[in-house]
Amino acid sequence: MRKMKTDFQKNTTNRKKFLTGFTHTLNLVSNKFSILFFNIIFNKLNKIFYKKYTGKTKRKLVCGFTIVELIVTTGIFALITSIILVRDAQFNNTIRLSNLTYEVALVVRQAQIFGTGVREYGSGDFNVGYGVHFDTANNKSFIFFADANKNNIYDGTPEIIEIINIRGNNFISKFCVFSLKGNETCSDSGSKLDILFKRPSHNAIISSDIILGLNESARIYISSTTGDEKSVLVKFVGQISVE
Repeated sequence: MRKMKTDFQKNTTNRKKFLTGFTHTLNLVSNKFSILFFNIIFNKLNKIFYKKYTGKTKRKLVCGFTIVELIVTTGIFALITSIILVRDAQFNNTIRLSNLTYEVALVVRQAQIFGTGVREYGSGDFNVGYGVHFDTANNKSFIFFADANKNNIYDGTPEIIEIINIRGNNFISKFCVFSLKGNETCSDSGSKLDILFKRPSHNAIISSDIILGLNESARIYISSTTGDEKSVLVKFVGQISVE
């Protein structure tokens, strides 16, 4: 939990630094264009008054920008703006992906707390396990559930506590399960994974249709449409980590 909080603080600090630099750059460009605007106005008035009192047309500008300088300045402004907008979009995607990964880890952790902390379910039932259900057929959500019939797996709507929907361009791309013998198998379309905790043990009960029986660990992969990927690793001993 401390590592998750530290990473989130680092992301927040990096975002503040980025926005500060972005604001500073826009201020510099804005000042440049302000100077250009007032110079144009000054030259226009200068030419008008010169013609009025001398009867001649002033051919040379007293001060201001040439057309070449104007084109170069506009080009630089457009280039800087496009780079900043692209980088800002990439930075936002990274932040959203990290937040979603931590959310998955925290929901698993919540199931662990509920399952081992004698959390009451329904009316007076204190011996119920709590878990998280993943299904590759629906990669835009996952389910926090209570094991009402005590069979260690998710059995549908009556056991749902909360459905966590995933917004934006992120999704659960796959999950991989490690058997007690160390064999790794990853999900395909329609695969399911249940991670359950119940008292008195803090250990995780990891069940999946891709490897039958109990498993040593499971890794859930969270991806974005830009190709970025992070994962949550849950081990049999109850350890939960973000990678």
